[in-house]
Amino acid sequence: MPLVTTQVSLASPIDPQTDGGALLDAGLYGPHVDEFRATVRDRIDRLVLPHLDSAEAAGRFPAEVIRELGATGLFAERWHGGGDTGRSVVLANELGRAGAGGLAVGISLHLETVLSMLVRFGGNDYLRQLRDQAMRGELVGCIGASEATGGSDLERVGTIAQRTAAGWHIEGRKKFVSLGSVADFCLVLCRVHRDNGKQVARLGVAAVPRDGLHVEHSHAKVGTHSLDTVRVAVSADIPEEAMLGRPGLGLAVINYGLTMERLGAAAQLIGTCELALGLAVAHADRRSQFGARLRKHQVIEYRLADLAARIEILRAAALATAAGYGRPGGPGAHQVAGLKVTAAQTAEQVVSECMHIFGGAGYLPEETPMGRLWRDVRLGRIGAGTDEMMWSIRAVGLTPDNDSYDRLVHIST
Repeated sequence: MPLVTTQVSLASPIDPQTDGGALLDAGLYGPHVDEFRATVRDRIDRLVLPHLDSAEAAGRFPAEVIRELGATGLFAERWHGGGDTGRSVVLANELGRAGAGGLAVGISLHLETVLSMLVRFGGNDYLRQLRDQAMRGELVGCIGASEATGGSDLERVGTIAQRTAAGWHIEGRKKFVSLGSVADFCLVLCRVHRDNGKQVARLGVAAVPRDGLHVEHSHAKVGTHSLDTVRVAVSADIPEEAMLGRPGLGLAVINYGLTMERLGAAAQLIGTCELALGLAVAHADRRSQFGARLRKHQVIEYRLADLAARIEILRAAALATAAGYGRPGGPGAHQVAGLKVTAAQTAEQVVSECMHIFGGAGYLPEETPMGRLWRDVRLGRIGAGTDEMMWSIRAVGLTPDNDSYDRLVHIST
């Protein structure tokens, strides 16, 4: 079954090669940001949150969320002009502030991970048409990278891509495939074989259609219940044009997508922290203990102030990273990895402390959302790369200041 079912003009308004102004070019704050944030918030309220409770109960991501958001032009706006990380961060932040949980993660996987790879590495008509359909929400995409034997070690990929007369045959298994039950296609990281069948170290990323994917098992997760995550068997014949970039660039392709996912994940986690803190402050204002409102107890108010300071610093860092990403001398993949792991560890601490402010009620899911938020943010330390992977990426960018060392350090021998 072909992935592409309609012809799309490459000069259409959603073509990401058309230049457009980046949101944060006019500043990190101001009416221009507030207006976009209000638009995003309205669409989340209307098109995302009404599905949350039913998706949590069913344990399945509703594909209509992506289809409806895509139809509004929101995805195309994020990728206008080749991509706007400022819009990405504001959108992800609002999804976190809305408490959208697994729905937020699923939207980000499609919008950031899948579309980033198609925008940057989809260099032929076949992939551009696939990109445009995904941009409009007509097709839902997912990522097949991790395998049971490798986890974060993507170089141990066992899924193979072998040449055929018509293109490629893809064969293997993928674990932790979120959106895998509802996706129309999957971008699969695979090991490319030579024409003679011998395995080589080169990796590639192939667009595999729905009929080449078989869900073997649905994982029961601790949190993000509204996002189904599955183990998938892959067996598909695809055309030559379905390989992103050229064979051998697989790690570069997947790492670019993961960098965009990590930036969005950091912003989502910060948004969830903002939601949790707002709820905790409201509770501390309303709840009375020992003859006074909770907030009047200095230990509580100072704890809340400490949490607020951490969140504000992270929020400013996310906006600055988005504004400077890709610019000469600006932040890159190393800094995004550092931001993501810092946001993930901070979110786990912040949401836990905010849950604690609620006392026993915070532990009751029928009375507060704190337990769900607490479970959901834990994914941040694993998804799109574990803490340890993020620190290893950040460590690559460490630069010694030898001039200052020679000038200031005088260690005797």
